Amino acid sequence: MRATGLVGALLIGLSIASLAHAASVQCTTADKSAWLPPAKVKAMLEQHGFTNVGAPKPSDGNCYVVQATDNGGAKKTLYLNPTDGALMALE
Repeated sequence: MRATGLVGALLIGLSIASLAHAASVQCTTADKSAWLPPAKVKAMLEQHGFTNVGAPKPSDGNCYVVQATDNGGAKKTLYLNPTDGALMALE
């Protein structure tokens, strides 16, 4: 995913995060062979200003779940689509 796509996905994701309970989010039905490598997802988040980015881990909803600190210093749990890095929910 291009960097501008992730920024747009983050903004859209922030607006939908309050609509869905993050634990029940389904991110993809794609086979795990189509998922981005965790290191690439971590690097994408760091490029967009997140710090203290933890290792992306698969969730039951086929998301990558990542702990990170946003640019305001708040600790967040991000639920990302593992095929393109799009933000699906934020806690």
